[in-house]
Amino acid sequence: MAPDFDSEWLDTMVKKLITVLQDQLDGVARTQADAKDARARAADARTLSSLERTLERLSRLERERAAGHEKKIAKHDLDARAALERRLDKRLAATAKGQTARKS
Repeated sequence: MAPDFDSEWLDTMVKKLITVLQDQLDGVARTQADAKDARARAADARTLSSLERTLERLSRLERERAAGHEKKIAKHDLDARAALERRLDKRLAATAKGQTARKS
């Protein structure tokens, strides 16, 4: 997935594309019920093939987007944990230093 895309925009675009794909599938289903000739069936087969490829691409894009989102969350969690560890280490060091000073 290209890192230049805004995640929210990409989510919106995937949802729009899925909606358009559903509309196209519904259109093919309607024409299949009405059309009986070989030309119409061939056209529907081409349309369905194209829609299948589009769905595969959308599925791949959605998986990549989800994986990127998980990476971002994991990195944030690791950063937050590291920051917390640094703060606790500082407090522990300050506490240990204070106890050493009192004993002297």
